[in-house]
Amino acid sequence: MADETNIEVQLSAISNWLNVAFKKELISGLGRTLDDDETVLDVLEGFYRGSVITGSGTGASGLLCLTNRRLLFFLSGARTARPEAIPFDNVSTMTVKRGLASTQLHINQRGGSTVLTAPGNEIQVYSFLESVKKHAGDHLVPVGGASTPKVGGASTPNTTRPRPEPPAHLAGTNGATANGLDDDNDEIHPRPIATEEDRKRNISFLLGEARKLYTLVNEYNKFNGEPTFLVHMIDDLLYITYNCIGYDYDVSDETKLFIAMCFMPLKQNLVKDRDLIVDLFRYDTLSDKRRTAILDQWRRFSNEIRKVGSGRPRRACKTLAYLAKYDEENGTSHVDRVASAFYAYAQCVMKADGTITKAQARRLIKIRELIYGTDASNNDTGDGEVQAQRQNPARDGIAAEEEPETLEEVMEKINGLIGMEKVKDQILTFINLIKIHKEREKRGLPVTAFALHAVFYGPPGTGKTTVARYLGKVYRCLGLLSSGHLVETDRAGLVAGYVGQTALKVDEIINDALDGVLFIDEAYTLSPRNAGKDFGQEVIDTLLKRMEDHRDRLAVVVAGYTDEMQDFITSNPGLKSRFGRYFYFDNYSPAELLQIFDIFVDNATFTITPGARREFLRILGVFHERRDRSFGNGRLVRNLFERIVEKQANRIAEVSPLTDEILCTITKRDIPAAEEIDQMS
Repeated sequence: MADETNIEVQLSAISNWLNVAFKKELISGLGRTLDDDETVLDVLEGFYRGSVITGSGTGASGLLCLTNRRLLFFLSGARTARPEAIPFDNVSTMTVKRGLASTQLHINQRGGSTVLTAPGNEIQVYSFLESVKKHAGDHLVPVGGASTPKVGGASTPNTTRPRPEPPAHLAGTNGATANGLDDDNDEIHPRPIATEEDRKRNISFLLGEARKLYTLVNEYNKFNGEPTFLVHMIDDLLYITYNCIGYDYDVSDETKLFIAMCFMPLKQNLVKDRDLIVDLFRYDTLSDKRRTAILDQWRRFSNEIRKVGSGRPRRACKTLAYLAKYDEENGTSHVDRVASAFYAYAQCVMKADGTITKAQARRLIKIRELIYGTDASNNDTGDGEVQAQRQNPARDGIAAEEEPETLEEVMEKINGLIGMEKVKDQILTFINLIKIHKEREKRGLPVTAFALHAVFYGPPGTGKTTVARYLGKVYRCLGLLSSGHLVETDRAGLVAGYVGQTALKVDEIINDALDGVLFIDEAYTLSPRNAGKDFGQEVIDTLLKRMEDHRDRLAVVVAGYTDEMQDFITSNPGLKSRFGRYFYFDNYSPAELLQIFDIFVDNATFTITPGARREFLRILGVFHERRDRSFGNGRLVRNLFERIVEKQANRIAEVSPLTDEILCTITKRDIPAAEEIDQMS
């Protein structure tokens, strides 16, 4: 057995080793495998498909090691499994195939070919090949051996821009001096960006990586018919970014520049200068003027990163979990492709300025686990065949459920709702009441009874259902309900067409709502005026009985127009005695309606010109001034937004070429006139 201490010294001089997650297991495996005079020269992490180790999909996760005698592939997390060995004599050539999100290293041998797919850019792969050429012979890496890049799994002509030479700090090296740990300042120095030429090469490289990321992410717009998939994908990238920079140390200008270049075309609503987006990927280099202008956008993206990252910690990326389930059902490999792109992005964020601290290296390991999950130990069958299995929540289609929100987190979301100031104050008052109630109980003092049931009255489209959902979460956080989930229904969902069936229907819905909130919209229709005998009364009678039977397990919220709800509650003494909390939802002001519109625009990655924004606000003011009881509030805004999108589509349908700016810009011509809106209603 080789000396593990000596092996660890060899590995510490290799830049690619810094990002490997399972160092101890791999050092132990190398110690059992290497001969006494065998040394490790370079390593390359990725997914491997060989003759013995195969795995599924892209392959088995692990590490390809170059020694002075051979190539060895070790499975990640494998404590006892033997590596797959490839002697140099068996290798005829080694070639590279480049893709948008990964790079494949093909090791052509007598009798077949093995493949290692490396997540992210090709820099580490080419560095590894340079080590092979130096120590195993130039004949293994032919000139021009890099094959045509693959896009989306199909071989295509290489029509991409010439790729800039990789910056030194992202290329691997075996030099101990260049890659050693500096214990005085806790930094790892791969190769510093020393000259102006180095700086320009570095920026050009980062620009190319931003272009590749945008190209891939944009392919997943409305993936599988999911209209918000791209929004969630961007959200995952923002969360990864937060974990990369963490806000506990200064972010370099190079890192800010790279992050801004990545998110400018993805979050165009945050960028005021449209020309910056239009010209971003038009050239392969950045002038100092454009670089400064892009850096000026950093604060906007910084706020978005903080907003996404400062919430409850996540254990998996939502879009990767979705893609994993999709792959399982359809036999595709989207999750590998996107995960590779995410990990390549994280590496560039970490190394953009040419230095990486020990803390950053540890962060990258955590990010790798966030993206790829945790690899499980693999079993050695004893006959040389290793079956690689990766235990990955996302890959198994299981997005590890996030822990329930805390009361502070729920209240933060409630306070973030547009308008509703009186409603927010009432919820806060109720929370304070419960806290004092519990404190009096602890001290044996008398307490007064309180009701969970509530009446929401006000015009339509004012957020009553949303607040009911949050109220259920508040009840759960306070320990008043064990679940706090929301079940929404109305008269049609409660009333049956035959005598005796209504009570059964009500019982079924209430059983679904137990331990949560039952929300009954337009509840006054259960007791219409001058209706005589009506099945709605059977609903009310059954509801009152179940509210009494399950007073500790059920909260009922009834909602509707103000006058009708007052008549409804006072029409039955049982209702009036059980509903002790009343929340009034007022119409939104034109300014608040404009804020709601901004959310629709932001979610759909549109931008609106100042003239269009002023015209839309004017239209809102007109309709708010002449509003009646049917004024739709938020529903009106949603309908208007859909109409605006239709008008914009008709306006640009014949425009050629269609740029991103044209596709995503709403102008004054797209705002419908008041007469058109009247026709919509």
